Amino acid sequence: MPVLRRFRVEKLIRDRLPEIMRASGLGVFEHALNDDAFIASLKAKLLEEAREAHAATPDELLGELADVSEVLRALAEASGYTIVDVERARAAKRAERGGFEARIYNEAVEAPDGHPALDYYIARPEAYPEITR
Repeated sequence: MPVLRRFRVEKLIRDRLPEIMRASGLGVFEHALNDDAFIASLKAKLLEEAREAHAATPDELLGELADVSEVLRALAEASGYTIVDVERARAAKRAERGGFEARIYNEAVEAPDGHPALDYYIARPEAYPEITR
């Protein structure tokens, strides 16, 4: 009798994967998530897919971007939005703040004491560490 080995996965997977995995001879232990757990898992999946896109080679990038797009669509719908709503919000932000064509990279910001933006940066030291001279 073969020894069975079990591995913890604990992540959201695409709908057809249990069927595909079982057809290959794997045992799969899955369940459907409630709304709150589904949204939380989609957010985690979005980070996972974004990390994979970040690490992708040029040949892998298109597939990883497709995965990001699929998760984005599912998260929008699970949150009560359509992909059209997301596109509308994207276009509005672009009209107000621009896109990324100019490839601008911000090295740092500087503000005098009392400036209203200071609270934003001070409250997020992990994202915006203060540079001391």
